[in-house]
Amino acid sequence: MARILVMPDGNWLSHVSRPFEIAKVLRDRGHDVAFASDGEYMRLPRDAGFPVCGARALAPDHVLACSRSGRVNWWDLEEIERMVDDELRVFRELDPDLVIGDFRLTLSSSCERHGVPFASVLNASWTNYFAAPLRAPEHLVVTRLLGRSLTTRLLPLVKSTILWLDARPFRRYRRRHGLSPRGNIWDVWRGDLNLMVDTPDYGPTRDLPDSFHYVGPTIWEPDLPPPPWLEELDPRRPTLYFTMGSTGHARFFELAMELFGDSDFQVLMTTAGMASFDTVPDNVFVADFAPGSALMAIADLVVCQGGNGTIYQALRHGVPIIGIPTMHDQEFNLDRVESLEAGVHLSELRFRPQHLEDAVRQVLSEPRFRIGARRQQEVLRHYHGPTRAADAIEAFLAAPEPSRSRSNRT
Repeated sequence: MARILVMPDGNWLSHVSRPFEIAKVLRDRGHDVAFASDGEYMRLPRDAGFPVCGARALAPDHVLACSRSGRVNWWDLEEIERMVDDELRVFRELDPDLVIGDFRLTLSSSCERHGVPFASVLNASWTNYFAAPLRAPEHLVVTRLLGRSLTTRLLPLVKSTILWLDARPFRRYRRRHGLSPRGNIWDVWRGDLNLMVDTPDYGPTRDLPDSFHYVGPTIWEPDLPPPPWLEELDPRRPTLYFTMGSTGHARFFELAMELFGDSDFQVLMTTAGMASFDTVPDNVFVADFAPGSALMAIADLVVCQGGNGTIYQALRHGVPIIGIPTMHDQEFNLDRVESLEAGVHLSELRFRPQHLEDAVRQVLSEPRFRIGARRQQEVLRHYHGPTRAADAIEAFLAAPEPSRSRSNRT
């Protein structure tokens, strides 16, 4: 059995929960699995009984500010040096056979320096092989300067430039330490093994190297009983479910209360502690946290920020989506939702309350959205992401060393 170290960015629920679900399968199969990172969501593996040690992570406020503003160059050379040094310290202490990472971009450098293989958990859209048509994200600075139409026409050039600029401090670091060159930020992100938590329908690619594997979504939800008000709901009334993950804006909960309180709708909310209310209308039901599957099972529509996990959880239940993204990767997610006719993508920067009201009535009145969501539900029946990921990891570890090296050069 292998010693496996999991190092996500501990500040973000999705980037902890995805490798966490994979780690549980690996532990059940007898592997020695430990975690290392700092951040709020490292409580997940800690509460599940995994060994957890600290390791430096980027400040979450810095990451949110950069992502929401569309800035490039989140990293500087000095921070990369500090992060890699901390990762190397952990490697020396734990001596892993494999490192699994999610949204921890320094791992490709630290693993190469230490000589330990690296498995990256990522989305198809975070690779150089993503093949879906793209619109310019409205959150990018260049989109605000040039307008969305012109930026979309220039997007191949804009995208390649931004990805190259994002990787500059990593290229400098790798040159300084004699590591193999990496061209853009997606090259920095990739590992010796790459586990894409997507389906080919949702995240299409072309010319995919052998080191990349579709494993399907890894969906986490809190181990909590359903909220008591679930028993009070009327199945004959239309039901809206509002959730904003860990990166959405709390104001959308307040807006939902204003728009749909005291209406014919039943309104469910899981706020993740981002909002609280002294009083709520009789048709509104609020919890900080709840098992999403129980709420999705009775919802007619999900309103969210466009996080990958929430989208896949909704589609797994055949529920259409309205998304209000707060950063550019969520915009890509919601463009895919629209392309699959499983929901509607609203603009955050140009948002007006009437847009949400209109979208709710459109999605509930047009059968194509429910049909599109149920089509994806059928696709997802054939995937269990954590199991497929664990299978790929075990096959990788069983392969001869030269095979791993050839795979990484693709």
